[in-house]
Amino acid sequence: MMKIKKSLMNIFVFRILSILTHLRLVPYDNKTEQGRANERLRLLGWAVITSGLSKSASLLIVIASVRWGVDYLGAERYGLWMTITSLVALLSFADFGMSNSLVSLISEAAGRDDVETMKKIVSNGLFIMIFIALTLAIIFYGTYFFIDWSEVTNVSEPTAILESGPAVAVYVTIFLISLPLSVVQRVQIGLQETWRSNLWTFAGQILALVSLKVIVEFGGGVPYLVLAVAGVPVLTSLVNYLYFFLRHRPEIKPRWMDRDFKIVRKIGHLSLLFLLMQLMAVMGNTTDNIVIAQFLGAAAVSPFSIIQKLTMMLGLAQLFISPMWPAFGESMARGEHSWAKKALTKILVFSITLGIFSGLIILIFGADIIKNWAGDSMVPNQRLILGFALYSVLMGVGGSLSIFLNNGDFLRRQALIFIIASVISVVLKFLLVAHWHEASGAIWGTIIGYSFFFVIPAIFIAYSTKQHLN
Repeated sequence: MMKIKKSLMNIFVFRILSILTHLRLVPYDNKTEQGRANERLRLLGWAVITSGLSKSASLLIVIASVRWGVDYLGAERYGLWMTITSLVALLSFADFGMSNSLVSLISEAAGRDDVETMKKIVSNGLFIMIFIALTLAIIFYGTYFFIDWSEVTNVSEPTAILESGPAVAVYVTIFLISLPLSVVQRVQIGLQETWRSNLWTFAGQILALVSLKVIVEFGGGVPYLVLAVAGVPVLTSLVNYLYFFLRHRPEIKPRWMDRDFKIVRKIGHLSLLFLLMQLMAVMGNTTDNIVIAQFLGAAAVSPFSIIQKLTMMLGLAQLFISPMWPAFGESMARGEHSWAKKALTKILVFSITLGIFSGLIILIFGADIIKNWAGDSMVPNQRLILGFALYSVLMGVGGSLSIFLNNGDFLRRQALIFIIASVISVVLKFLLVAHWHEASGAIWGTIIGYSFFFVIPAIFIAYSTKQHLN
């Protein structure tokens, strides 16, 4: 066991050092293949560091929201605030997969050094986002006064009833404004300039934290708290948008004359594939608690959800995986297939290493951590602990393969196997929970379904012949 731990630690340290050695402010020479490989690692390093900053700021907002909000608002008004904020999970579908399609298309155009196509992608992507935002605005504001928002949010206190409608209106308005502005973040990610997006996000979150404290000190209600936490970051997004397109990359700024129906159709086609995968992912994630509650009762959901949260907190591999998406797209578009496959192998090994490390923590210390965190009654059984230990490895492997297959002709095949895996895993969850009479059946259904019907086919597709990369 000690040899395995030492070997895993050596791999982890080696991968971190290989990224850090390329970490510098001056870009590498992009004219050679080696220079481009070094530049991808440089940008990856800055993306990981700045992502850590923005995630830390997000965590601070969560902690501050609880610390300042619960006593200040009371249980029901605080619950109203959290209910409205949780709308983000539902509204994530509002762009119909557009955000992800922009990342893929921009990274491919960047790999071909095709500025003309990039201009058209940016312009038409923005026009589609504006159209979506306006359509949703008409629907929302057209029905707003006919809906009893206190019933929707299930509040009964007089103050909470008065605040429910305005708070929802503020949140939805902010979201609709952010839709077109989000184009700049997707373009930056597609160009492997994720660090820019992360720094602007970090600035917005710090300002939101300050605004939150000010609102609490001056006694503002739930609508003002929503405005502080969700609205202030939109201002930094606006500044990011203006600076990026007017000063940093004016050659790809959106223009009405660059509208192109062929580009719109291409964006729409990719968006549909990404939307289908998003729907399948949500179906897979949300059915766990539903299946457990139906077969075992609501009380059985709590231990499952707590170890699930612990596993997500230990999912460090995602910091390194996400920034690799545009790097894969750009390298494939340049025809640098060898680098793409070698990078995939390295990120898989790295993800497996981190996954095993996290899994061992869950397996060895998980019960004690949960006991001290949530009490004896929340400690899961060994089969559930083992399931989430294995799932921590599956997350990294599945995520690495997914961002590789998000590019080029791979996307259609990924969508197919992901849909099949999602459906099979849901069926397995029902069967295993019913057969074992344990919540662990839900996570084992996920492991079996996605391992055999997504990971194995995805490995075969990813390492297939070169023409599939074009």
